[in-house]
Amino acid sequence: MTTITQDSARGTTALPRLGTGETLALIGALLILVVFVTLPWFYETAPGVSGISLLTAAAPPLSEGLLAAVRDNNWLLLLPPVGGALAFVGVLLGRTAGQGRRYTSWLVRLGGLLGVLYFIFFSIEDRAHTDLFMMQYTAGGFWIAFFASVVLVVQSVFLRTTSDLGLAAGYTRAGGWLRRLKFLDDPRFVRAVSFLFRFQSIFGLVIVIAMAVMFSPVRNGNNLFLSQRNLSNVARDVAETGVLATGQILVIILGGIDLSVSSVVALTATGIAFLLMRDLMPAIPAILLILGLGLAIGWWNGWTSERFKIPPFVVTLAMLSIARGLAHIWSSDIAVPISYGAGGADPLFEVIGERINGVFPVPAIIMLLVAIIMSLVLHYTSFGRHLYAIGGNQTAARLSGVAVSRIKIVAFMLCSFFAAMAGIMHAAQLNQGSPNEAVGYEMNAIAAVVIGGASLAGGRGTIAGAIAGAFILGILDNMLSLNNVNSNMQLVTKGLIVVGAVALQQFRPRSAE
Repeated sequence: MTTITQDSARGTTALPRLGTGETLALIGALLILVVFVTLPWFYETAPGVSGISLLTAAAPPLSEGLLAAVRDNNWLLLLPPVGGALAFVGVLLGRTAGQGRRYTSWLVRLGGLLGVLYFIFFSIEDRAHTDLFMMQYTAGGFWIAFFASVVLVVQSVFLRTTSDLGLAAGYTRAGGWLRRLKFLDDPRFVRAVSFLFRFQSIFGLVIVIAMAVMFSPVRNGNNLFLSQRNLSNVARDVAETGVLATGQILVIILGGIDLSVSSVVALTATGIAFLLMRDLMPAIPAILLILGLGLAIGWWNGWTSERFKIPPFVVTLAMLSIARGLAHIWSSDIAVPISYGAGGADPLFEVIGERINGVFPVPAIIMLLVAIIMSLVLHYTSFGRHLYAIGGNQTAARLSGVAVSRIKIVAFMLCSFFAAMAGIMHAAQLNQGSPNEAVGYEMNAIAAVVIGGASLAGGRGTIAGAIAGAFILGILDNMLSLNNVNSNMQLVTKGLIVVGAVALQQFRPRSAE
């Protein structure tokens, strides 16, 4: 983690440089100390509750029961600053050349655990004294200190690796305790971990569902998350992300990325609404025309990238702006509402946004059909095999006779085709098409694919994993919404999950491929 250099000219030993893990630990420790020691000097709203005022400054008033719990356990406020101090001392010891370096990671982890214990206590008390789970702690200070404590706990896990053949062989820190854990080299243990990685999206989905059930509010003795209406809403909300992820994973398997899908959704939703309401076009021709528009946009992305050797990131970033601009031009900067009846849209289009028997959302059924078809395509056609071959080694695939450029263009066309399909579903569910819709949808699609186990480097990923990732995101959003958690925190949570999913791939054994 640290290195020591010798100054040959002066004959002195220079201070070791901070490694990535130590830098993260130092930042986390300082943030905790600032939030719990420095800033509370300037914030004091509740007598005898020093420090808690900053954490709840932007939150609803504390309930009497929770306020009493805070006063009765005021000593717990010492845990985060003591933890931050321990982590800070641990980092300082890591910069010495003596035996103190051996205790760095343990002090940092201990400091993080002390901080996390504080937040666990107040989360339990919050759950006991208020129906608004975690709403008492939505202020910036609380979340800064919380995430800093979590960083202190996990930072030492992400060490430099030299091989992903096994687990213990991958960790190469001098004096590292993982190298002494012999069971990590046991083939049975490696097989078990490989199994977990192979089905990580399924295990992740099971864990998220269990958390949603446990933390769901209860009304009149009924678990709100498990209610028929709520589960139907989750499936309906996930449908668009699932369709987008199905297209996005085709490009990601190639080692590329498509950032334009959100704007394509806005453009096609606006276009379908315009065709139905302004041109009074029948539903089926309008849908076919919009799907054709999606194919044309995908062809342009793929052809431009291949013809001029421009990275897909740049081409699709440009299309992100172009498609959004075309949507504004098409609709004259206003939303186009969709209504049915005399002089309105074709009633057949309304079916796309309905629920069968009032329970099964049609968009969710479309998503599942798309996922099944594309799974079969990837597993049982030459197109699917060539897609993985190009993502694994493009040069080898080209030398083997694979039409690399053609496969890439087709993948981009399918990605935009499914984005257009999501746009049609979006317009049908909201009964309008607007150029301002679907902002950030590309993040949802990419997050679902990554959480589902796909590699951004290409060559790995499954449709089932992408759909599972979409459900994980959808259930998390639903769980946080049911508990009235700040919508901004939902964005923070989603971003952290994506980072964690990508970081987790660094520990994936080759046997899990």
